[in-house]
Amino acid sequence: MKKTLNILLILISIGVLVFVGITIFGISIMGTKTDAKYFKGEKSIVSKSEQNRVLYSYGLDTLNWEKYVLKRKVNLILNRTERDSTITFRFIDPKDTLDNYGSTQFVKYNKSIYIVGDKHHIIESEKYLNKNISKYPFDLYDLVESYDDANGAFLFNADYGILNVEVWSAGRQIFYLPNDSIVDIEKELLRK
Repeated sequence: MKKTLNILLILISIGVLVFVGITIFGISIMGTKTDAKYFKGEKSIVSKSEQNRVLYSYGLDTLNWEKYVLKRKVNLILNRTERDSTITFRFIDPKDTLDNYGSTQFVKYNKSIYIVGDKHHIIESEKYLNKNISKYPFDLYDLVESYDDANGAFLFNADYGILNVEVWSAGRQIFYLPNDSIVDIEKELLRK
């Protein structure tokens, strides 16, 4: 009787293992085929471009806390990758391509922007236009759900990318302008 019970338990164990193995195998095969079909269109790149930009970082003056002064100027390359449903903007240092200065993803269907997982939405359309920078106006974006030390509002359009960012936690305002820009940042863009 004991021998029969042991054989029965072994057969049940083998049956459970076979069932679990077949289930896992079936799910992995179906998941791979489904994912490949679903994401095939998403991975197709519509266009890709590189543009030269200059990062201007303004910080509060140590003597006059109400005035911003230029603290840093860095030459960057903007990689713009457009897909069917998104546009990704990535700033990198031309001297060190591993040095990443931020990434932004624009979702076309609802015009939202994701920066480091935070969702941003338009709070004012066509807030700023300067034809020397872009032929399209810039919309003003802000966080959907704000939190302490979050960045402030910024200007963006889908053709150009981010124009400025207010970094409240560091007391800075950052501007991304073309190399040949003739914009007077202090008069046109810098908050006084």
